[in-house]
Amino acid sequence: MKALIIERGRTVPFQALPPSSIALDGYVQGPAIHAERESYSFDHHGRCVRHATRSTAEQVHDALVLGMDPEPFTVYVNDIDLDTVLAVWLLRHPERAREPMITRLVQNAGLQDAFGGAYPVAGDMPQILEWLSEPETRARADGSYYQLDGAGLGALLEEVARRVSVYADGASLAYTEHFEHDDRYEVVYQGTAWVLARSLGVRVHARLFNDGHHRVVIHTPLRDGTHAYTVAKRSEFVKGFPVPELLEALAAIEPGWGGGSTIGGAPRHADGARSRLAPERVAEVVEAVVRASPR
Repeated sequence: MKALIIERGRTVPFQALPPSSIALDGYVQGPAIHAERESYSFDHHGRCVRHATRSTAEQVHDALVLGMDPEPFTVYVNDIDLDTVLAVWLLRHPERAREPMITRLVQNAGLQDAFGGAYPVAGDMPQILEWLSEPETRARADGSYYQLDGAGLGALLEEVARRVSVYADGASLAYTEHFEHDDRYEVVYQGTAWVLARSLGVRVHARLFNDGHHRVVIHTPLRDGTHAYTVAKRSEFVKGFPVPELLEALAAIEPGWGGGSTIGGAPRHADGARSRLAPERVAEVVEAVVRASPR
């Protein structure tokens, strides 16, 4: 990997990527390949069926196992989470892609990321994944993530990548064996078979789904007065909560809302700000779309 460029919240058309470029996890919306120009988008958010599209890190892992040489590429990212960091780690260490521990991590992280925590990850993997993600999830929960500049996001990426290396070298058990994370939430609005929940912990998706809430909007108030929102349903097979239509309706009021077929969220601005819509307004829009959708 020649270079890594972090541009918070930026998205570009696939055609705008220069030769020898890799866009990760939403920098370009949707997966795309131009082999002759050596431009690739590894994404599972835009223009795809979430259930059938592998995570960004899984797509990168497959490309490396199939012989892609990442050495000449410039890599572009617009957000930091475990999926993105794991993809960057793989591009930095392509010789390790075939190792069984790495393959297991990539597959399980992909299941967690693609299905928003709804997929039951087995064994010690839940603790491992939460420990690896902790620097990012903690920063999002306390609001500091949204104030980080490019250098801060780079430092966050490096800390999560360092933990991936600890795991890859077989030294993570001392950190993960008794690791617990805060997944508390409060339901603040009950819609028509869906809920709006305020996040009180660091990652609440899995807890909400496991508690029987299959259609959710998760709200996190931020330090700058804006709001982070996630709109999600448990799987493609849940009716009555058309996520793309919900995101489209919200984007008509506030441009920038977007995502995939089962999960999406509020705008991501370069200055770290998110949505300026109050929870009551978001609930009003979501409820109107849900009531008008086939059931």
